[in-house]
Amino acid sequence: MSITILGEKREGSGSIRKQGKRLVFEEQYSYIVQASDKNATRLAVLSTAGIPRVGLTLSAGGFAICQSVDCNRDPVNPAIWHVTANFASDVQEDTSGANESQSGDPTVWQPIAELSFETFTEVVAKDHSGAAIANSAGQPFSSGISLTRTLVRYDFEQFEPSSTSIDTIAGRNETVNSGTFQGKATKTLKLTVRSASLGYYYGYKVWRIAYSMVYKPDDWQLKILDVGNCYLSGGTLQPYLDDDENRIVGGLNGSGGQVTAGNPPSILNFDKFEAISFSFLRV
Repeated sequence: MSITILGEKREGSGSIRKQGKRLVFEEQYSYIVQASDKNATRLAVLSTAGIPRVGLTLSAGGFAICQSVDCNRDPVNPAIWHVTANFASDVQEDTSGANESQSGDPTVWQPIAELSFETFTEVVAKDHSGAAIANSAGQPFSSGISLTRTLVRYDFEQFEPSSTSIDTIAGRNETVNSGTFQGKATKTLKLTVRSASLGYYYGYKVWRIAYSMVYKPDDWQLKILDVGNCYLSGGTLQPYLDDDENRIVGGLNGSGGQVTAGNPPSILNFDKFEAISFSFLRV
């Protein structure tokens, strides 16, 4: 049994509509298919050479991907079938750059960042005036003092090649910049991968990845007060004692040495997040 496509019918449609926050371009094409046997199956008709393939075939304009194909038997000639192919794009608005008159390959589009804010709590050794945070005897508090700060967050979406591996995308989550990026110093930007979806956008099979990037001026290293009940003297560990020979918690200078009363202890920095190059970001 043979099944052939006779041609495209002189009918069809196209539309652009907004679905929530999604801008969807839709097209419809109709074809006439003839089978040599009136008992041809519907699957065979839908699989005829030249009929668009769902999830693979692009529309003539290259803006949409085939979403579905339907067939209906001709009411007069049972060997004739009318096949309709429906195409749709699925490009979300917001921060992908799709609404800035950008065209062509979306993996080179410039994303648009939306600014928002989030809070962050950290331990500090000095107050805003620069005075040491200590008790009236000049001794630092063992647990430090926590302050809540408001940080700027950049939310954006970026199209990336479909060849980008899942491991690569996952490895970018919870990382900091290993070098200066967009004028911001090393380790002052923390990147979070909010979501990632692989699909066809404007006729291209690409990843659509949603990122958040938070800027912290004094970097994202873990900061801990350098305090302890011992200190180093000549390379030997000595107990921190008060005048009555009672062991106390005292401030250290970052090298294990004592700090004098009234001076704040040093802050020790530890890498809490992996540092990577942010060169893949176009924001």
